[in-house]
Amino acid sequence: MRVHLGHPDFGKALPCVCTEDERDDEKTARLLRYSGLGALSRLTFEELSPRGRSPSPAHQEAFAKAVAAAHAFVETPSGWLVLTGPSGCGKTHLSAAIAGGCIANGQAALFMVVPDLLDHLRAAYQPGSEVSYDELFEMVRNAPVLVLDDLGVQSATPWAEEKLFQLINHRYSAQTPTVITTNLDPAAFDARIQTRLTDVALSQVHYLESGTDSGLSGLDSLDLPLLRGMTFKTFDSRLLASDSDELKEVQNAYRQGMKFAEEPKDWLVIAGATGHGKTRLAAAIGNYCREASRPAMFVVVPDLLDRLRAAYNPANPRAFDEMFDQVRNVPLLILDDLGSQSGTAWADEKLFQLLNHRYNACLPTVITTNLTVRDLDGRLASRLTDPQVSTILLMGRFDFWGKQAPERPKRGRPRSR
Repeated sequence: MRVHLGHPDFGKALPCVCTEDERDDEKTARLLRYSGLGALSRLTFEELSPRGRSPSPAHQEAFAKAVAAAHAFVETPSGWLVLTGPSGCGKTHLSAAIAGGCIANGQAALFMVVPDLLDHLRAAYQPGSEVSYDELFEMVRNAPVLVLDDLGVQSATPWAEEKLFQLINHRYSAQTPTVITTNLDPAAFDARIQTRLTDVALSQVHYLESGTDSGLSGLDSLDLPLLRGMTFKTFDSRLLASDSDELKEVQNAYRQGMKFAEEPKDWLVIAGATGHGKTRLAAAIGNYCREASRPAMFVVVPDLLDRLRAAYNPANPRAFDEMFDQVRNVPLLILDDLGSQSGTAWADEKLFQLLNHRYNACLPTVITTNLTVRDLDGRLASRLTDPQVSTILLMGRFDFWGKQAPERPKRGRPRSR
């Protein structure tokens, strides 16, 4: 480059533009080799559907928020991003795009699929390994930006759990930028990992879709068109009441349901005879939470028990255990039609285990039923009616507490002999 006498750069050797470009290319190539992305480098933001693949408007909105958070992370890598959702919802594409975006900005990023990482660590123990275990583990623990894909699908051996906790705890303590994808709800992890994944001071958790790929896909009824249309806006109290007294009762239930949806806490039990709006109100609560990007699962009790039965295999209990744990720990569970299931000992046991866990863990739960207190199993009744935990909403003058005296049979005239 030629400059005149007196120019600040006169007499200095400066690289030409083409040389600078070559160095940028070399740096990008080096960062790509380091990243471990391989063929996944093709998964960029440009190739990503900005609202995801789900036809559900709530899912699309949740995915769009995750994409916005991903762009912000690429611009200034800090904190943690946790992306959870079923297989096929776009978690890996989004996390690979984050790694690629960091590299394009000159920021080193390491992309590791969790089962592959554990395999590499095991192999590093072997004699003759190209890299020692300590070197490999140190590289992953201290990566400037680390992307852990598919946390939760690895074999749950004590060694694997220990290594993952060491890795996650180190990066948590150092507050190192980290992206984690999983098909599990964070609540399903070991408490030590769960607390780190969900620490609001460090981590943003994005639920891309409801359900998981561990047998629950298709079980969440809120994804069905009819229930998806049951919202607070479409809830018409007048159609569910036969007189002014019933109308006041339904309107009160509507207000209580709206209050619960705005801040899900404790339990809401909606009791009433068939056709009085229990399911409509419960679905409205679930849809409201979904629109606010708060995870909610709506399951019909007989359907849930059928799915659990199908997953039960004494020779391989893991699939059942994972499915049951996810239902037990979902942030908001809506159980529709409690009491319509077959009353087998197995079904009663599973329902008690499910509800007892959520009762003890103080997890927000909505239950609809057409049973009275007298009809409920005593153990369930004590939990559903605990005034410190549960609010009871009655729909359609339902005698949930059994206070009304039974009608006496009418006596006819004595027959003449």
